[in-house]
Amino acid sequence: MSFRLSDPQGYASPAYFAALGQAPITLGRTGGNLVQRTIGGSDLTDLAGVWPLFSCEDWAEFGPAVADLPTGAVTLTLVPSPFCPLTPQELASIFPICRPLHDHWVIGLTAPAQLSKHHRRMLRQTRAPTIKAGPASADLAEGWAQLYAHLIEKKHIQDARAFSVQALAAQLIVPGAHVVTAWAEDALLGADLYYLDRGTAFAHLSAYAPQGYAASVSYPMMAAAMEYFAPIADAINLGGAPGGASGPGIAHFKSGWTERTLPSFLCGKILDPAAYASLAPEARAEGWFPAYRAGEYRS
Repeated sequence: MSFRLSDPQGYASPAYFAALGQAPITLGRTGGNLVQRTIGGSDLTDLAGVWPLFSCEDWAEFGPAVADLPTGAVTLTLVPSPFCPLTPQELASIFPICRPLHDHWVIGLTAPAQLSKHHRRMLRQTRAPTIKAGPASADLAEGWAQLYAHLIEKKHIQDARAFSVQALAAQLIVPGAHVVTAWAEDALLGADLYYLDRGTAFAHLSAYAPQGYAASVSYPMMAAAMEYFAPIADAINLGGAPGGASGPGIAHFKSGWTERTLPSFLCGKILDPAAYASLAPEARAEGWFPAYRAGEYRS
């Protein structure tokens, strides 16, 4: 199906930047935005794409816009959407640093699903709670914050993804936000937040109560998401996971819904070499980029 471009949705929406407490900075004529970040221990700043993915309207303008960035920032770092039409070679011609990051698992919604034997068995065995799917709203804010607080504790999240109650509430009302929830009577067992943008539903955040984990509600919730988005989207982007597609955990869960993957890349450019050298004098070419932000995402 075809999708008409409308007001920016999801990661391209100014409302998403505002939800994270960030002001969007226009990137040339791309229709995309960057954020400016202070660099701790200095009076310097750098530029980045919004977490977790950079999205724009006109990728043909992307290269020229990056080349024409004004001076002042030390570096630029971003992760283009895996649906970016530019090839890895084209990205590497724009960014001196262009490294494979994680493959993203993508569920196609225009053909029958190809679930693993394990996932089919889980769907048969899991006692389905009450599942609801629809546009997200502020009405879910309190329950959503409680679920996410449990996630922060369970996963020991200590970085920028330890969102405040206010930031979580604001992410629910970003244009294009949809949510799938699981309930046991009035008790919220789990919530999966998606951003629908130009035919793709991006799995953004998920959180579950202890009872939700025990009941494996993520399986019927994902099945419900596939059914819900099928009339309005071509695909669901489940995102990536460190460590590849094998083994237990999040990678095993995502890879069991689909065999299709799209690569993502960490793209970086040093805009002020002298300032970068002063901030990271022992930086290695193959190391964390930018080196002065090593370890920011710790969990």
